[in-house]
Amino acid sequence: MFENSYKIRVSARAIVFYEDNVLLNCFGDGLYYNIPGGGVEEGENARMAAVREVREETDLPVEAGEFVFSLEYEPVTANYAYGDGHHISFVFRCRLLGGHTLSAPELPDVDPENPANVSRPVWLPIARLPEIELMPHVNENLAAYFKTGVFRPVFFEDPYK
Repeated sequence: MFENSYKIRVSARAIVFYEDNVLLNCFGDGLYYNIPGGGVEEGENARMAAVREVREETDLPVEAGEFVFSLEYEPVTANYAYGDGHHISFVFRCRLLGGHTLSAPELPDVDPENPANVSRPVWLPIARLPEIELMPHVNENLAAYFKTGVFRPVFFEDPYK
């Protein structure tokens, strides 16, 4: 019997739009941003994880909709730029179920390289996407997705560089 001891972390992320804004996590004072999300936990699928993570990180109720794209980080081929854990993220479009007022997370995400940089949720105007450091670098794709409703299917060789 084949036994695979290699571990891959599975996570889920949520793209949420409100008017002309996109929901992001801001680290530091705009040092960089990421799409809300985190690891899939036992007893839930990726869609459920995206909904839970948005609630934990922003206090917003959302419903997971269409699958938009996936990302993979493999540490060896990325020269360990973002740690030594291999992970795959599934990204879903999520719809707000209530208001749009954000709350600070009880347990914010912390930048492992600089623990002083903690996350806070923000509604970022779509027009500002080209000027920010978004991790992964899907700024143009996200702006186009907002306008057209179509996320260009591309393979991101290294969306984190």
